[in-house]
Amino acid sequence: MPRFDAPLNTNDQSFDRVLNAGLPVALVISNGAGLNESLEETLRQVAKDDAGRLLVARLNASENPETVKRLNAGVPLLILFRDGHEVSRTSTLSSQAFREQVAYLLGRGPRPAQAQSNGGPQAHAKPVVVTDETFQNEVLGSDLPVLVDLWAAWCGPCRMIAPIVEKLAGEYSGRLKVAKLDVDENPGTAISYQVQGIPTLLFFRGGKLVDRIVGAAPEPMLRAKIESVLRG
Repeated sequence: MPRFDAPLNTNDQSFDRVLNAGLPVALVISNGAGLNESLEETLRQVAKDDAGRLLVARLNASENPETVKRLNAGVPLLILFRDGHEVSRTSTLSSQAFREQVAYLLGRGPRPAQAQSNGGPQAHAKPVVVTDETFQNEVLGSDLPVLVDLWAAWCGPCRMIAPIVEKLAGEYSGRLKVAKLDVDENPGTAISYQVQGIPTLLFFRGGKLVDRIVGAAPEPMLRAKIESVLRG
């Protein structure tokens, strides 16, 4: 592929090509008013220094509503992608923050502290409560892979894994939607997917059930399963 040594301006039509170009991507989303000169210079310098290792891209939110909606993005926002998947986002846009985020993306530094993004996935860092009525839209219609935790208030093992499920919801925010469904109040979904014991964790991708775990699985097993589902 061409060696890009300057920031790219992407849009609704070209975004997927940028995302699947084979390099990590640092995407800056703004409202079109332009970034301050210091940050612009940092973007240019990082793009030049890491040409061939990283793509630095800009997106004008006001002109590209489809991509903004798809990413559930507010402005301003910096989103990092690796292998086509989002790995981090922050609304803190400064030269130092950008360099720290890029260092993390390229494996040269620790994961920076994350600032919450208005309307972004961090707003959904906790599991989403779904019902039989909302299951179609929230799970089967989700653009992200989904982990659904089927549980009940009386279930001891369900309470055991609940903190782990909530923790993973935060860590995988932006890459995976985590949902919880109370089977006592919503038996229809449990019957549809032949759930015979709880907790049961169902994994969906593209509206299709791709895997499941029955019982209070340990955290390493859950992580391994999630990573497998995300890789597709």
